[in-house]
Amino acid sequence: MGRRPDDDRRGPGLIPLVPPDPEGIEAAAEALAAGRLVLHPTETVVSLTGDPYREEAVEAARLLKGYDTPRPFLCLVSDAEAARGMAAEWTQGARRLSAAFWPGPLTLIVPATSEAPAPVVDAGRLALRPASDEVSRRLLAAWRGPLFSTSANLKGKLPSLRVSEAARALAPAPGGEAVALGLLEPRSADGEPAAAGEPSTIVDVSTTPPRVVRLGAVSLDEIRRVIGLAGD
Repeated sequence: MGRRPDDDRRGPGLIPLVPPDPEGIEAAAEALAAGRLVLHPTETVVSLTGDPYREEAVEAARLLKGYDTPRPFLCLVSDAEAARGMAAEWTQGARRLSAAFWPGPLTLIVPATSEAPAPVVDAGRLALRPASDEVSRRLLAAWRGPLFSTSANLKGKLPSLRVSEAARALAPAPGGEAVALGLLEPRSADGEPAAAGEPSTIVDVSTTPPRVVRLGAVSLDEIRRVIGLAGD
């Protein structure tokens, strides 16, 4: 059994916080298997994460963030091979961009296969990326499958850069009880490590030519050095 977070490890708002050591990762995987949500750092912002194959987990994340209509979430995957396995077509744009920027903060929208997690498929398309940060990679390895990921903030608020901040913001919100725990990296002399602060850049490679949906950590110039884009 994974670690049961002790009361003295509870973060603001009573969401338990545990270190991302083997016991903490196991506890997070057990929570995900039970349909709960988990907070963890990524190379972009703090993630609110769950099982993308469970509609109730996806819905819990939407409601907690304050959205009353369906919204697609991206999937974190272990590597490019896992991403290709959920794509009905791996276009030239997907090949070039994934080779240039993965693992890392670039999300690709691809046509989804029938095996892709239906609760996060939108109009036949799926957004995915392999994470490059250590905590996400440990969690994905323990989970052995994709995880949906959305920024850990309420609608209209800035994304959290620290797990403790996300716990403080989400715990008292309606639906906050859906969050089982947060994976909190050990504090240094400077305090809790902060995420980089920029969300992933999103490129739709299901269209020809590809289209930038959202700019973030990967710049437009960096993308243009690899592929042509709609409007160029």
